[in-house]
Amino acid sequence: LCVQYSERTSTNTQARGNKMAAIDQVGCSAQATPGDTPCILIRSMAGAELLHFSPIPPTVCELKQRIEDSGHMALAFQKLLREDSLAVCEDDEVLEAVDQVMILVNDQSPTWHWDLSGNPNAEQLEGEGGVVKCPKLKTDYNNIVTREPISAGLHYFEFHLHHYGDEQWCGLTDDKEMAGSDYEKAIPSKKGWMYYAGRRGGGHPALEAKGFKLKDLEHVGQEGNVIGMLVDCDNGAVAFDLNGRIQGACEIPKKTPLWVLTHLDDRTDHVELRKPSLEDAPPSHFDALKGALLDVSKGTRIGRNY
Repeated sequence: LCVQYSERTSTNTQARGNKMAAIDQVGCSAQATPGDTPCILIRSMAGAELLHFSPIPPTVCELKQRIEDSGHMALAFQKLLREDSLAVCEDDEVLEAVDQVMILVNDQSPTWHWDLSGNPNAEQLEGEGGVVKCPKLKTDYNNIVTREPISAGLHYFEFHLHHYGDEQWCGLTDDKEMAGSDYEKAIPSKKGWMYYAGRRGGGHPALEAKGFKLKDLEHVGQEGNVIGMLVDCDNGAVAFDLNGRIQGACEIPKKTPLWVLTHLDDRTDHVELRKPSLEDAPPSHFDALKGALLDVSKGTRIGRNY
């Protein structure tokens, strides 16, 4: 599969221009002159010409890599469509050495689709896209993270807890390796910023971050509840709600890759992650982000390890 994570923390405009100039050695258009070197033209959805490549790469996967190398878009978020049919191009598809045009789409679904195939306990999981279940769970628990992180801008997510059988954490982590069921991953909030929902029969629901309890939160029932999460990557803040009721907000690192995480520890668990429009985020979230954020260093250290 042609999948990878490539985080660019800064962009040098001149360097990007040099890369594109080196790649686009031969110009092309949708109506090339017969006898010219075959070329592939990349357009935006609006029809603007973005890039062109000649000679044509052997496969779609290699074409995506060259688009990433140009500095235009990370490979993980690229979706290429045939201009004539709007058919989605598969990564292993062989490209003919003929003039052709493709449309480049920025597909952000990897930021809210679970990385099931990459999970250390993938054989125990079921689901697709933002849905995950664990009917074959053999370990005590399993942390699931998204395929790709977020690192810039505003993002609103919803954890639809269709059912959780015992304990549940959901939120953000800066460590993709938190996926899985190793002993040191039992309390995922020790390496993240999360809503701890409590557990069957009680528990102490809380906003937890980097090993500290910051604030008591409402207990989350085992079925049919939604935890909302608004993330401001640029200003370094996250706010949580329960069924639309704001619960609390805290600091997070600015402009840092952060993966969304959920914690499953019962075979009946069923969690669905959605990414609605920012317009659907409760207004109280934005107020919380603008207000005083809870300082992780001033929280109460979490004593439990398992």
